[in-house]
Amino acid sequence: MKTLIVLFTIVSLAFGKNTQEPITMNVTFDGFDDGFYYFTDEEDNNFYFETINEESLEKYKLSDEEFIGKSFKLTYKVENKTDENGDLYESFAILELIIIDED
Repeated sequence: MKTLIVLFTIVSLAFGKNTQEPITMNVTFDGFDDGFYYFTDEEDNNFYFETINEESLEKYKLSDEEFIGKSFKLTYKVENKTDENGDLYESFAILELIIIDED
């Protein structure tokens, strides 16, 4: 019985992680609104990000309209967060942002 409990604990820990491998994709910046950064990928899928790393935020002031329509290489991860009601939700966080075109 102890072996079964130990095995269950190991499996639970392995599958219960809150981290995800970073994902990189090419996107177009659509704008910043109400605290979210909006992007569209090459397949016209829309993404919105709640957080962005400090380096990218300092390099690209995405709250201005200057970067709307610009292409970026974006690396992000999905984080599990809890809202004010205690409900679990997924939050998309930008880890790295590199501009592709600087027209």
